[in-house]
Amino acid sequence: MIIYIILILILIFFYYSNNQTENFTNENHSWSDTWNESDFLTRKNADCNPIKKEWKNYGNIQTWIWTVPESCEAGLPHTRDKDVIAMPDGFPSHRYDNTIEHEKIHIYQRLYPKEWAKFYKDKWHYELFKNPPLHLPINLIKNKRANPDTCNELWCRWRKRWWSIPVYESNLSLSGAPVKWYDEKENKIYDNPPSEWISFFGRNISQLEHPHEISAVLLSGPLNKNNKSKSMTNKSIAMTKLLDCWNWDIKPTYPT
Repeated sequence: MIIYIILILILIFFYYSNNQTENFTNENHSWSDTWNESDFLTRKNADCNPIKKEWKNYGNIQTWIWTVPESCEAGLPHTRDKDVIAMPDGFPSHRYDNTIEHEKIHIYQRLYPKEWAKFYKDKWHYELFKNPPLHLPINLIKNKRANPDTCNELWCRWRKRWWSIPVYESNLSLSGAPVKWYDEKENKIYDNPPSEWISFFGRNISQLEHPHEISAVLLSGPLNKNNKSKSMTNKSIAMTKLLDCWNWDIKPTYPT
């Protein structure tokens, strides 16, 4: 009888493992250990095996460019490991160069995590964490949408109070997960960032879930060296502090 029970338990284990890890055993999903149940369900039919791999030298950074199927991360460009930028097959050519600039910033973040963490804490008042705090509402933890570009520092808190968390809705969309703001002081969840955050960072941040995304948006957009932004007079406080710490001419470059 005991043998039959053991066999049944083994079969259940393998069934669960196969369903949970389907398509997630290759090198491209090495960060899947950070996923929750919704993350697995959302990516269940995704194919992230690279179609093509190219080594690129961009002068102040060298990286692999992997062309991946469109189903990978729902067609969203992203980074993997320390030197891989994954670009979906058929990505629009008119957006390609700017997107590469964005992903290059994520590569810098992977290469110099301590420097970025220090900058975020000292200049932007952000703290990074690998695990959520015990007091965080369980629904935010269970429904948090994973992001490969922030997988090494999943959680962030601003001014020792505000937690910004992208949360899945019923459609389990990677690109349609709204960012919720948890105020640990009042123990309340809000749909929009606090007014003091907006005063510091501005209103036009397209990806505000994590300082890794905020800095990548700024440095590949309004603060990019190829733009005329250096003559701007309406920089936010956060933009000014980032620009003051960033030197495009140093190899490698990162905030100090």
